[in-house]
Amino acid sequence: MVYKATYDDKTIALKIISDASDPRVLQEIDVVKNIKINNIPNIIESGKAYDASINEYVLYIIEEYIEGISLRDWLNSGNRFNLSMAYGVLSTLIDIEVELEIRGILHRDINPNNIILANSGETYLIDFGLAKDLNGTSLTVTAATYGPFTPGYAPQEQFANMKNSQDVRTDLFQIGVTIYEACTGNNPFVKKSAQILDVLTQTVNYNPPPLSLSGDRHGLFSQYISMMMAKSQSQRPNTAYDAKRYLEAIKTSLEMEE
Repeated sequence: MVYKATYDDKTIALKIISDASDPRVLQEIDVVKNIKINNIPNIIESGKAYDASINEYVLYIIEEYIEGISLRDWLNSGNRFNLSMAYGVLSTLIDIEVELEIRGILHRDINPNNIILANSGETYLIDFGLAKDLNGTSLTVTAATYGPFTPGYAPQEQFANMKNSQDVRTDLFQIGVTIYEACTGNNPFVKKSAQILDVLTQTVNYNPPPLSLSGDRHGLFSQYISMMMAKSQSQRPNTAYDAKRYLEAIKTSLEMEE
């Protein structure tokens, strides 16, 4: 449960988790407390508290509150990214990835539900529940058929639990899909898929048509998003810094609305 509350005269997000020993939640707390990156809400405090109504201890997280709307709710209201907004949100997500890569952290669950469009105009990335510390111990059994993932956003190396193949390019794939969906209104792998296995099959085999955005004069932004969503990791940018460098290089070719 997530509540909007007041703490030390500040508006905060109060999260209550019934399973006080959930390893993924505990890992999320450790990750977010230690990274301190712009555009990721800070965890102010966390701990355990006794809930007399259920006669058990619960885990609480006091987190920086971001006034705004999730990208999912924004899209569900019928909105779509134009080129300027797509570039701006994409640029912020890539900047976050540059910092995460330096720290050896994968988010692994970048999708419209976990992106907040703040009233300030900033973009925030939330929910590190599926995060992977590349320098830590894996929480997923190696023999498991599937790793933790959100269908339609996770590339094959993630949902197929190919642990040693997961790196920053896994997150870049998810960013590409998210921006594509925000521009078109549809996740290309979820659309027309009746069940999860269909989504996974589409993710592996289906190549979405290129984006067509006003102002993308030479189609370079469209090519960039297609590169981010490439099936093969080797065809995506090798690092987050490379992704940032490529994005900045095409900016002069774009005619973006204010």
